[in-house]
Amino acid sequence: MKTDRPIIELINEFLENLDVRDTARKRYRENLTVFITWLVKNSADIRNPKRSEVILYKENLINAKKAVTTIDTYLVPVRQFFKWLENEGIYDDIAAGVHSPRRYQGYRKSYLSADQVNGLLRSINRGNIQGKRDYAIINLMAQTGLRCIEISRMDVADVVSVKAKGWTLMIQGKGHIAKDREVNVPNDLMGPVWEYLKERDITPGENPPMFINHSHNKGGERFTQLSISKIIKRYMRSVNIDSVKLTAHSLRHTAAINAIKAGAKINEVQSMLGHRYSSSTDIYLRALEAETAQEGTAIRLLGNYYKSAQKNSKRKRNGSAQHPDSDL
Repeated sequence: MKTDRPIIELINEFLENLDVRDTARKRYRENLTVFITWLVKNSADIRNPKRSEVILYKENLINAKKAVTTIDTYLVPVRQFFKWLENEGIYDDIAAGVHSPRRYQGYRKSYLSADQVNGLLRSINRGNIQGKRDYAIINLMAQTGLRCIEISRMDVADVVSVKAKGWTLMIQGKGHIAKDREVNVPNDLMGPVWEYLKERDITPGENPPMFINHSHNKGGERFTQLSISKIIKRYMRSVNIDSVKLTAHSLRHTAAINAIKAGAKINEVQSMLGHRYSSSTDIYLRALEAETAQEGTAIRLLGNYYKSAQKNSKRKRNGSAQHPDSDL
């Protein structure tokens, strides 16, 4: 390296210049620490690592049976760190082109059926304020595709009345930008939300968080993304919907796929989810196509078609036998 500064000091400077959330910066630090620790154990010269060693590090992750997404999580900060070193004129970008293992391009996330959604909602005890809150959250997410972070960031004033059309939710997305999209919802969907807010007895003119924590030690605080995720997973388990593929975020997939099943156009689902590009929404359409293919729908339909043709042919033959030609 073209500097005598310790690698840890370089990593610190790299992280300070990253335009990411603190949680992401912490994750980058942890994953870079794993890489440096591996280099210490396996590199002949830690201050001058080779491209082959980065590749060997990737192979080590693969051999350790890490998930593809996990390997990608480890490699991304390594690639960005060496890219930054090259931009600073400190070291060559030896990680350029070291790709993560190829991801499965299909749709892996699972979703809930309409019956499962209804069962999940029925399991919630709405006799207390926590139950009213949880029901309002899960019902809203399952029918709008809102993310946990979007639910957490909502304030009471983010709900705007629209004459004859219900309500408009001003949604702040997952990035740093302020309220960046609108979601129109019917009156009946907002019913459980109003029921919950009525219990809180909010003073007119106030603008508290839409959903808050009601525990003794955190009462009144904004309900966090993590807390929302945990309660949804807990309710799922209570009705035997327990799978590593099913999380709180699955309610977003649930809303998207069931909307398509209900007849919504792909551009309408794109608008609901707030996707900038249609390619992000097309994955749900491909998921349904793959699901249909796996169920053998085409084969069953073709079989029914042949059976129907066979029955028609048989009826025609029987009809000919019962009514012989009079000229014969």
